[in-house]
Amino acid sequence: MRGIRDAGASNLAGSSTTSVSEAAQRYAAAVFDLAITSGEVDAVDNGLTALAKTIEGDVALSRVLKSPLHKSEEKAAVLAAIGDKLGLPDLAKRFVGVATLNRRAGDIVGMAKAFAEKAAKHRGSSRVVARVAKPITKEQTLDIESAISKSLGRTVTVDVEVDPALIGGLQLKIGSKLVDSSIRTKLNNLTNLMKGA
Repeated sequence: MRGIRDAGASNLAGSSTTSVSEAAQRYAAAVFDLAITSGEVDAVDNGLTALAKTIEGDVALSRVLKSPLHKSEEKAAVLAAIGDKLGLPDLAKRFVGVATLNRRAGDIVGMAKAFAEKAAKHRGSSRVVARVAKPITKEQTLDIESAISKSLGRTVTVDVEVDPALIGGLQLKIGSKLVDSSIRTKLNNLTNLMKGA
């Protein structure tokens, strides 16, 4: 875990100026190198994704992890217990522990997403974020993956995010491109059109 510790130490020094995404990318890169070496890319990816979804689905937990009022050791203990419950592989557990003790517990979700992107590229697929207004089924997710893969001519992995503010419809983030067919955006466009009439 030396690579992770080194990444953490360099990030701590500039934590006030380093953005969350940069920190997440550095930590993800460190654990990804270790996962490649140990042949655990898929296992770590699945584990971190499950942990990220657990954190995102629990507002209180997310708040605690981001709060400076709670000690890093306490956060590490909570995340270790969740990791055991989710059956995280040992490498993922150690990674989460090191990141948390380096005061990066609030960035775990970002790290998991950065790792997922690296894992998708490693598999020869692209990661697409699909934002929906309410949860969708696994079958619907697979349908979206299939449609986008066919359209782009390459395999994609879809990561679904729920955002009730969209009202309905769908937003797709493919790399730096955003395809927005949400009802919220359509209503906003209609409102702007009516203002100009």
